[in-house]
Amino acid sequence: MLIMLYSHDSYGLGHIRRTLEIASQLVEDIPDASLVILTGSMQAHTYALPPRTEYIKLPTLTKNKEGRYCSRSLPHPIDITLELRQRIILESLCMLKPDIFLVDKSPAGIKGELLPALRHCKAFLPHTKLVLGMRDIEDDPAHVSKEWTNSGVIPLLEHTYDAIFLYGTRSLYDPVREYGLSSNIEQKLVPCGYIGRNQSPPEIEHIRHELGLHTNRFVLVSPGGGDDGYTIVETYVRMLREHVRPDRHEFDSLIVTGPLMCPEKRQILKQAAREDLALKVIDFTPHLYDYLRAADLVVSMGGYNTMVEVLTANQRGIVVPRVHPRLEQCIRAERLSAAGLLDMIHPTNLTPSHLFNAITQSLRNPRPPRSQDVGVPLNGAVNVSRAVTQLLLQGQRDRTSAPHLPPISGFHLAPTVVTTGSTV
Repeated sequence: MLIMLYSHDSYGLGHIRRTLEIASQLVEDIPDASLVILTGSMQAHTYALPPRTEYIKLPTLTKNKEGRYCSRSLPHPIDITLELRQRIILESLCMLKPDIFLVDKSPAGIKGELLPALRHCKAFLPHTKLVLGMRDIEDDPAHVSKEWTNSGVIPLLEHTYDAIFLYGTRSLYDPVREYGLSSNIEQKLVPCGYIGRNQSPPEIEHIRHELGLHTNRFVLVSPGGGDDGYTIVETYVRMLREHVRPDRHEFDSLIVTGPLMCPEKRQILKQAAREDLALKVIDFTPHLYDYLRAADLVVSMGGYNTMVEVLTANQRGIVVPRVHPRLEQCIRAERLSAAGLLDMIHPTNLTPSHLFNAITQSLRNPRPPRSQDVGVPLNGAVNVSRAVTQLLLQGQRDRTSAPHLPPISGFHLAPTVVTTGSTV
């Protein structure tokens, strides 16, 4: 059997990391499954693929200063790049005929690039189960309502997708209530929990020794992919210069700029890395989670994957969320902060003094409660795998007209809806 996963990866690294975490769990739990990942991530090759997994590279996209999609590397207009991506996706589905097609976050893909493939599946591959992996939070409800109405997302959720996996928990943020979703869509919703990390613990003392720390306290600074996190790291460097005495280091710092930060800004940060600041700067590491586990505190943006990794590690965290062009990170940080799982600084309040006070206070505090203890589950990949297994069993039943197979405990999936002229 074949499971295909789509990860558009136009911005940052979170989508491919989440997809790979799910893929690893799927190959562990379903021994006879092979996986193909369709991804636009320019960093996909740096991560180890799970066994029995291939990836098909889509041309990489990014966003310009106006927040509009454009080609990252190809010298072609966005329409040509999107058409190429669209053809690769469609041909891959036509030829490989997956049993499951799991779409990360974007129901129609970037600018509708998935629509021809979804139409083909409904018309010619009725046994391919279409599944949307919905991130915990998309944006504030007013913006989501407008965007989904204009882009035709609601009909896709109503008529096209067989199941919707929620990569979060409704107790923290309920998309049914917040986005006014119908009862039909709610029936398809499978709350899986957050997609936490499932890796063996790193050798923390080895990592700290490797970094050559001057102190016994280590702060990791991560602006995600780096495209829009320069303000955080630039403020952090100013904080070190203004508030840390060169002759008395209070903590060591490692800034991981992210591979998408422009070279000029990255060079400025590297020039700031000095022994008297106890600061090191690197571009990228596929082992960022190991460094996160080894730290005493993480200062970061509020992307889904980074937040989940902070929670998985039961780590102290100070989050400076992005507020443009979406409020998704800010809403997530506010909810997690209210649950006592991390600290948040709104970007309008980000100053060297405020950041220094937050860091020194956080380092004095004990680690936060475990997220599971306050109703924020992190076993999402396991639950996704269980739900995929149920869909595969349902597909076998559809093919053979076998007697009804009871659902796996804790999950209910709505029956497949295939309607003539359904909107995709």
